Amino acid sequence: DNFRYMRLPCFIRVTGANCCVGGYLVYMSQQKFQSQWVVVLAVVLWVGLVITAVLLIKPSDRSQLPVNKPALTMEQIIQKFEPLRQQFMQQHGKGDLGRLISHVHKLVNKYPAFAPGQLFLGQLYFDNGDLENSQLYISKCLELDPKQGQVHLLAGNIALMQQDAQGAADHLSQAVAIEPSNAKYWLYLGQSYFTQKIWPQAQQCFEKTIELDSARTLAYSGLSDCQVQQGNLSGAVFTLQRAIDQTPLSKRKQQVVFLRKQAMLLGQLNKPNEALLVMGKLTNVEEAEPAILNEKATYWNQLGEPGKAAELYEEQLKLNLRNWGLAAIAARWRMRAGDTAKAQQHILHLQLINPDLPVIAELEKELKQID
Repeated sequence: DNFRYMRLPCFIRVTGANCCVGGYLVYMSQQKFQSQWVVVLAVVLWVGLVITAVLLIKPSDRSQLPVNKPALTMEQIIQKFEPLRQQFMQQHGKGDLGRLISHVHKLVNKYPAFAPGQLFLGQLYFDNGDLENSQLYISKCLELDPKQGQVHLLAGNIALMQQDAQGAADHLSQAVAIEPSNAKYWLYLGQSYFTQKIWPQAQQCFEKTIELDSARTLAYSGLSDCQVQQGNLSGAVFTLQRAIDQTPLSKRKQQVVFLRKQAMLLGQLNKPNEALLVMGKLTNVEEAEPAILNEKATYWNQLGEPGKAAELYEEQLKLNLRNWGLAAIAARWRMRAGDTAKAQQHILHLQLINPDLPVIAELEKELKQID
């Protein structure tokens, strides 16, 4: 503006001079010198006057143009988020993250094209139990940078938690496409197909997982489940044996699960002897679990030996004489074996523990029906 007003006196002087000269020339052309060149010169001067007016009155006002601030580098944006990441590490697992989420929201809105920021916000929502918003911001992160296998894995797992098996398969398929040698991606993709009951594709994924990493025992479990669903029980028994062999001693609980599944399949194949051999690999402490006791008793009964089933419970009852539940089950197995005398002994035992137990009347009624 100052520049424009400084030029106004110049404009006035030039305009005045042009007007005077122009007017004089026109006058002279009309009065004394009627020659054509004088008229032309007058016109040129008047055109110059107009151009000068335009340039001086309406110059480009550069002072009003917006000034673009230089864009922040990636490192500078990361530094903006870093204090909030540190706060999250300190606050993780210690309560509601609502206030932290609010602060991160502001930064994400300020830098919406920063994919790690969208991911960070999604992770915060996940830790705060909000799966819907977590998936929303993780999806935005993937829109900005789709070539992130680990982020697709996270999105796939969240989809599985939301019972969206198809959405999980979509994300996990992309993870596999990005990094086809990653066994973990194949494992989770197999689980997503298994959830959808697409057995052949799930089986292929589990087999690929084992091919890439034979130590991933969960893949053997998934593969055996697929084989069972497709009627291949013998193949499932063999697969579970591979899982048992691959499971380290440090993961004994997982190994016990595989042993029980293998025994169950052998029972379904009408091979109770082999099922009992498998169960024999369990320790005494493991066998004492009620569910495992029941499974072993079932295999003995399948062999036509209900008395052996009763002995399992009687052995445990010796270790805990006041456990009326063990005494009641032992009595029923004795009745099934036709051994009413031992069944009566267990009923007497129950009366000593607590004569008011409702199960006593039930067992006495069952015993009378046998007699």
